[in-house]
Amino acid sequence: MKSSDKDGITRREFVTRCATTSLMLGLSPYLQGCASDSTDEPKGSETLFFNGDIYIDAGQKVNTLLVRDGVVAGIDVNPANHLRAQRVDLKGAAAYPGFNDSHVHLITMAVAGSILVPTPSKEDPLEIAKAVGAACKDLAPGTPRMGHGFKLNDYDAWRLADLAEIDALTGDQCPVMIADQLGHSYIVNSVALRMSGIDDLTPDPPGGVIVRENGKATGMLRETAGALVGNSAIFPRVPDAAVKPIAIELLNTWASMGYTSIVDLMGGPMGRTMKPELCQELDQEGLLPLRINYAYTFFKLSEMQDFDKVESPWVHFAGLKLFVDGAAGQGGAWTSWENTQGNQGLNAVCTNDEEYGEEYNIYRMLDKSEELGLDMHYHVGGDLAIDAVLSAIEAVQQQNGALRGKHTLYHLGLITDEQIARMAALGDSVIAGVQPSLHWEFQKDETAFYYGEHAWGSYPYRKMRDAGVILAFSTDFASNIPELCSPTVIMRIALTGADDPQANPPLTMRDLIEGFTVGGYATTREARVGKLHPGYQADIVIYEKDLYTVPPEELSMYNPKVVATWVGGRQILPI
Repeated sequence: MKSSDKDGITRREFVTRCATTSLMLGLSPYLQGCASDSTDEPKGSETLFFNGDIYIDAGQKVNTLLVRDGVVAGIDVNPANHLRAQRVDLKGAAAYPGFNDSHVHLITMAVAGSILVPTPSKEDPLEIAKAVGAACKDLAPGTPRMGHGFKLNDYDAWRLADLAEIDALTGDQCPVMIADQLGHSYIVNSVALRMSGIDDLTPDPPGGVIVRENGKATGMLRETAGALVGNSAIFPRVPDAAVKPIAIELLNTWASMGYTSIVDLMGGPMGRTMKPELCQELDQEGLLPLRINYAYTFFKLSEMQDFDKVESPWVHFAGLKLFVDGAAGQGGAWTSWENTQGNQGLNAVCTNDEEYGEEYNIYRMLDKSEELGLDMHYHVGGDLAIDAVLSAIEAVQQQNGALRGKHTLYHLGLITDEQIARMAALGDSVIAGVQPSLHWEFQKDETAFYYGEHAWGSYPYRKMRDAGVILAFSTDFASNIPELCSPTVIMRIALTGADDPQANPPLTMRDLIEGFTVGGYATTREARVGKLHPGYQADIVIYEKDLYTVPPEELSMYNPKVVATWVGGRQILPI
C-alpha cells in the first residue's frame, strides 16, 4: 500500500499542511451546531442531557443525565426537579462516555512539524533533501530542519556516496534529519552526525543500527539509532513557541474526531519530544480541547528517573514508554524465527546482563518501575519481544506478590496463543494496546512482505478479547495516516475485519466502545473516567446517530457525524 489512503490525504501531506498553514481539520464542516437548546449562560452549576440515546457505559442506556460541576450527578432524573439546569436537547442523537486514543504522537508531530519542510508526495530521499536544502540556505548555523516520507526497498543499502549527495543538497551549516514514511528509519547529513558525536567508533545502540560502509557512518540510522541525533542535534533546538500553534491544531483535530482524551507518547525511536510543560500551559490558558496523558520515552535503566511529573487539571503523567523491538512494518519485530530478510529483527532490550549490560536488562527495568510505582508502556511486535516483557512482569509479580503498576503492550502482532493466555492471567494489570486501522489495513502489505505466512492472522485482536485481555484502541498517528484515525473508521475496520474476516476475525461494537472508554482509560492513571456513572467525570462524545444502528460497512469519518464533545462538563465542540 502506498502512503496514502484510497479516500484521503497522506500522513506527510497532513503534517505538512499543519506546519505551513492554518489548517484546522478539528473544526471541520461536519460539526453542524450545538446540541444545546440554548446558547445562553448556564442557569446554574447543573446541566441536564435528555431526548436521545444516552449510554452511561458500552451497554447501558438512560433517559436523562445530570451533570453538576463537571461530574455526573445523576441518571434517569426527573427534569421537573432540576428546572434551573442548563438543558441540552440531544434531538435524537446518541451520547457516549468520552473516547480515549490510547497511543498517539500528536506532540511529537507538532515538534517535527515546526521544523518540517513541505515535500508532499515525495518518496525519493534525494528529492526530499533537495527541498530541505533549499529551506536551509537562509537559516542560522545550527538550526535543525526535517523532511519526511522516503521509502526504500533496502534501508541497509545506503552508502557513503548517498551521504555525499545529501550533504551537497543540504549544506554544511544546519543539521538535517529525514524520516521515512513509517518513522522508524532516518537519513541525516554530516552536520547532524558531527553535532551528535557519531563517528567510526560509535557503537550501534541496542535495537538500532548505524548503517556503515567500510566502517564509516553513511547517514542512515535505523530504529533507536535515530535517537543519537534526535536527542542532541534536532529536538532540543526546537522552541516551544514554534510548536504551540501546530500542537493546538493537531489537538483540535483529534477533538473533532470525537476524542476527549489521548495518551501521548512524547517520543519515538528518533528521540524524545517531551513537551509536558507546553501542554500544561495550554491547559492553563484554556486551549486544551481534550485531556492529555503523557508518557516519558526512555531507552535504558539509568533514564528511568530522569523526568519531571508535570500535572494540571487536564494534563497527567502516564508513566514510561520503552521500545522493546523495532517496527514490524520494516522487519524490525523481534521474532524467534527469521523474517524474509534473513534476520530476527532488532531488540532494544535483553533478558540478562551479558548481552548489552544491566542498563538494558528488562528484568532490572521492571524491578525499578515497580520500586517507583510507575505504569509502563511497551512497543512490542514480535513473539520474543512479547515474551521478554511478560516474563519480566511475571517475575516481578512473583517476587513482590503483586504489581503496583499497569503495563500496556502496544502492537502485539506476532503474539502466540500461549502468550495471550499469560496476558489474560495477569488480569487488569496488563492491557493490549491495539490499532486495527494501522495493522489490519494500512500496513498489511508491509507485514506480508517481511513475514510471509506468519503475517496471515497476525494481530489477533478477537482472540485476545475472547481470552479476557483488556483491549485499548488507538490510532498510533503518525505511523498511521489521518484518514484512518477517527473512531468510526477504526470501528468500520474492526467490525468488518478490514474486509478479510477470515484473517482478521471481527470484533463487536460493544468491544469497540469498551476499548475506547474503560479499556482506553485503563492505560492512564486517571480515575473516574470512561463511564458516565454517578461520580464520574462528565466526558461525553455525541454522535448524530446511535453507533449500534449504523451498518459496519457504512461507518466513516463523516458517518455518523460528531455533533459535540464535552470534557469535565465543559462543552468543547462545536465552538
